[in-house]
Amino acid sequence: MALSLRAEQKNITDLFNSGEDIYVIPEYQRPYSWNKDTTYQLYSDITSHFLDNEDYFVGNIIMARGQEERKRPNIVDGQQRLITLWIWIKVLTVLHPNKSRINRLLTVESLLSDNILPRIDSKVFEHDDQQNIEDVKSFTKDDFEKEWNDKVNSKGDISEQKTSRIEANALYLYKWMKEFYENLGNDKKKCEDFLQYFLEKVYLLPIELGGNDINEASDRALAIFETLNNRGQLLEDSDIFKARLYKSAKQDGKENEFIEQWLDFNSVCSELHMTVDELFRYYYHILRAEEGQTTNEGSLREYLTKDSNSALSVKPYKNIVDDLSNITNILQWMSAPSKMDKKIARYVQLLGQYTNQYPRYALVNYLFVEGFEDKFKLERFLRAIVRYYYYRGATLQVKYETYRINKLVANHQNIPKYDCSDIEPEYFNHLGFLRNGYALLAHYLLYKDSYEENIFFDKIVFSRDSKYLDDDWKNVDVEDIKNNIANIVVLDMPKKTLNIPAKATYYSKSELKDVRSIFAEGVIYQYARFCKREKRLKNALMAFFKDIES
Repeated sequence: MALSLRAEQKNITDLFNSGEDIYVIPEYQRPYSWNKDTTYQLYSDITSHFLDNEDYFVGNIIMARGQEERKRPNIVDGQQRLITLWIWIKVLTVLHPNKSRINRLLTVESLLSDNILPRIDSKVFEHDDQQNIEDVKSFTKDDFEKEWNDKVNSKGDISEQKTSRIEANALYLYKWMKEFYENLGNDKKKCEDFLQYFLEKVYLLPIELGGNDINEASDRALAIFETLNNRGQLLEDSDIFKARLYKSAKQDGKENEFIEQWLDFNSVCSELHMTVDELFRYYYHILRAEEGQTTNEGSLREYLTKDSNSALSVKPYKNIVDDLSNITNILQWMSAPSKMDKKIARYVQLLGQYTNQYPRYALVNYLFVEGFEDKFKLERFLRAIVRYYYYRGATLQVKYETYRINKLVANHQNIPKYDCSDIEPEYFNHLGFLRNGYALLAHYLLYKDSYEENIFFDKIVFSRDSKYLDDDWKNVDVEDIKNNIANIVVLDMPKKTLNIPAKATYYSKSELKDVRSIFAEGVIYQYARFCKREKRLKNALMAFFKDIES
């Protein structure tokens, strides 16, 4: 099938003066997101090129044009720069009120009605981008001045809580252009030279893909979009996934339902301080486990979308959305350990202290397959994987065993009883990036009925504390023991930078017996007490790792 591609460089006038064309930002696209810094970079580039008398190329715009609505091409890529340039045109109409024809670039007058519509029609459902465009379209010079004075702070910034990014960038561009014209001496000719430069010497490359209908055209445009993304454009994988899922939902007549579900995914991910891409990464590991894959991971995007056999092409839309909903439920459960059984909560918390995400991939996969109901089985699984991951230490090499764990779980098979019996006490002398995790593990091993919802970590002795140490420390290199298991303490209150006497007072306020006992015999810390603590913690850890019973 021919690609039906057309690409022709256009200046801003050509792009925004294209008859009755209205550029549609489809529902599946991201909201407008350019911030002050990004907008300023474009402003700086264009004004600098003007001063150097050089043309400026903004970048590509990829659009899809179907036969049935030829006047409403869909923007697949480039909406951020397109909207920003539209905003800039609006600012110039205000600064050049005698150039009334520029206003025609902002709107479209329908031949079949009296409607005057913005040149851009955003259907994005996460934000009210279209309403914001409409608002900015109506701004007068007095509106710009008033809004700037009302919303800018002493640092020259506009809070996003007070206004949309579209309006904020309109105000910034208005302020910057006023200053730029002032630097030109408000010379009428120089200002009009810039206007002409902006409209005629600033270029874009619209890449247009056609089709019998908008769906066919969009498929072709997305193919180009994905190819360009492979070559380095900074685009989120989830944008492509959203486009594919939205298309499937639309075919089933469920597009409105999908919009609500996608907004829910965004909301949950935001609450969990993660991206939607990360949500799909969990799904990726679940799907790989179902297929029995234990080889190295490839590109998430390629795995989910590359060909007709990929997950987003093969699985029914409803199944995928249900799976993602299940994963978000699991992640929400994992983020609230205080509501779990104490034993399970402790293990979940320990997995959260691990230095990479692989233990969490294993747990999410387990809960996806087995559910939450059998608490005994879940606790046994958690104990086994905590022992394995902490035994291996902080390393990415655990990913290969994670693949195998996930495959076994997907087939409802038991994971192995890991033999960690060769671990030695000396292992805990110089703990690396997992030192906090080991300290928490030792704490829970010694205080089996405890669960600390809010935890902090501190070191008891620092090099600066030598004058507060007992004489029996004189042959001890404090640097050598600073990451020893006995020097790491789990706190139930925030860590503070204190010397040992102040720390002793502070620790005495803790509700944890272990913390209060550290300086129980005074503020002069004895090496004998350190050694006693070290032996007790190491013995607890050694018993845990050498016990191969699950």
